[in-house]
Amino acid sequence: MTASETNDGGAELSATAAWSRRLMRIGGFIQLAFAAFWLVRGSLNISGDVGVALAVVFGAAVIAVAAYGIRVTAGTAPRPTSPEARRIERSVTIATIAELVASFVLPVIVIVAGHSDWVLPSIAITIGPMMLWFDHLVHIPRYRAVGWALTIGPVLLVATMSGSALAATTGISAGLLLGATAAAGFHDLAGVQPLGSSPRLLGT
Repeated sequence: MTASETNDGGAELSATAAWSRRLMRIGGFIQLAFAAFWLVRGSLNISGDVGVALAVVFGAAVIAVAAYGIRVTAGTAPRPTSPEARRIERSVTIATIAELVASFVLPVIVIVAGHSDWVLPSIAITIGPMMLWFDHLVHIPRYRAVGWALTIGPVLLVATMSGSALAATTGISAGLLLGATAAAGFHDLAGVQPLGSSPRLLGT
């Protein structure tokens, strides 16, 4: 996020900057929800108490990041309403719907093809192009890195692993990526003056 995007609440934001904030906040909580799913699902593919312990630790970490996000991002990303902002919103909505559809269709295809252990990688790979598109729309460079990782990583894992090891590695890796991305977005917004508020005084 550039310096112009972190001005005080009274500054006028461009549609791109406003949606960058909104994706980091609202998108961050959605990423956390998926991170929780991936981390728990991946951990439970590790047999014994180790898998259960990992699931508990990761679950607690996700809750902590969510609490941090709620506290530091309040008021930083209201929904922008300009014509350009509405165009970006349509693109975000279409990309999100396309990802959800693909995340249901691809697992069915790999199961029918007889590769049930490819289900988690097939879902993970649908997230990558969406993150790349979001970076294209609103310029969040970390989304580009995560997008490529989630596009290429599952293919490499399928080529080198199978069974529960594939499911565990895919789930934990994807969950950590999404959780870290959400936390980084919340951290960026923590330094942003809530829109419409008065500038903070030193010592307050």
